[in-house]
Amino acid sequence: MSPKALLRIAAIAIGLFDLGHTVGGMILAPSHGPEEDALMASLAAYKFDMTGSMRSHADFYAGEGWYLSAVLTALLVITWMLSSATLEATGLVKKLSVVLALFFAVSAALCFKFFFIAPLTMSIIAAVSFAAAAARPRAA
Repeated sequence: MSPKALLRIAAIAIGLFDLGHTVGGMILAPSHGPEEDALMASLAAYKFDMTGSMRSHADFYAGEGWYLSAVLTALLVITWMLSSATLEATGLVKKLSVVLALFFAVSAALCFKFFFIAPLTMSIIAAVSFAAAAARPRAA
């Protein structure tokens, strides 16, 4: 398979990860019951000064969730652009593919340890696709 196709597969996996996280985890995240609601209310109620800004742990929780959505969107766009540059910038595509393969391998390990099967699967697909694109002898 060509590096371009492999990078497009990685982009699709990243897009599915992003869509699932943003829609399922941030926009439509269901309550898991009164215990969770009470915990989230408690996290929101306690405010503290963080270098001049009053924040809560709920702010950090939500902020990190939206931050991940933004990062995944940026990685999706970068990966798609990278896939279009396989003929013009073979060396750069290979180097960046190695970096992104390592990133998504770490992502897979974190998903295995702290999250669940859907983001783990998308991270593995992205990592393998990036690694395969980096290993190809010639871009096409």
